[in-house]
Amino acid sequence: MTDLHTHILPGMDDGAATVEISLKMLQAEREQGVETVGLTPHFYGERESVEGFLTRRAAAARQLLAAAEQLPPEKQQTLPRSILGAEVLWTPKILSWKGLEKLCYGKTDYLLLELPFSGWNGEMFRGLYDLMTRTGLTPVIAHIDRYWGIADKNRIKELLAMGMPVQLSAEALLHLATRGKALGLLRRGKAHMLISDAHDLQRRRVNMESAMKVAVQKLPREVYEDLCTFDL
Repeated sequence: MTDLHTHILPGMDDGAATVEISLKMLQAEREQGVETVGLTPHFYGERESVEGFLTRRAAAARQLLAAAEQLPPEKQQTLPRSILGAEVLWTPKILSWKGLEKLCYGKTDYLLLELPFSGWNGEMFRGLYDLMTRTGLTPVIAHIDRYWGIADKNRIKELLAMGMPVQLSAEALLHLATRGKALGLLRRGKAHMLISDAHDLQRRRVNMESAMKVAVQKLPREVYEDLCTFDL
């Protein structure tokens, strides 16, 4: 499996506070069958530059790698492969940022984009269209389920109709209040990947295994298999 949305890098945001927690989260991913993990700390372009963020991210990645190298060889070998990225908060100024492409997953053109919880207006949708057509980047919409009950339903339909890759939180499959809606999106091909959005070891922990059990029970094979492997 892949889990392409996590906050595992130590000390970057409201995710893992220490490298010890980071390693335990990576080990939890592997124990649950995840082979590739996206390390996607929050990026707020109104607060820091792209280059400043990349410098911080590189330092956190080096710290995590150094700690992993101190593990016994058998534990090192079981850690999942990781891909660096960022969860980029949308703002109208996003197209003016220099180096935006450096925030994509690895060397791809996939940019993980977190939308605001208000202001879903024509300006935002025009901006998303410009982001796709003027930069050559492909926005990946983070945790669509986080906007249910907040954003206007018609605006959510408009977003889904744009054809961008959409992430669905594993948590949405684990609660009866949201499970039906989540399964419906997956069946209709409106959501394309399952992610943990893991931040810690307790409240927002890695939960891919539990969610995939629900997916396997409730969805056609071709649907849940696609959730397991999103190729970057």
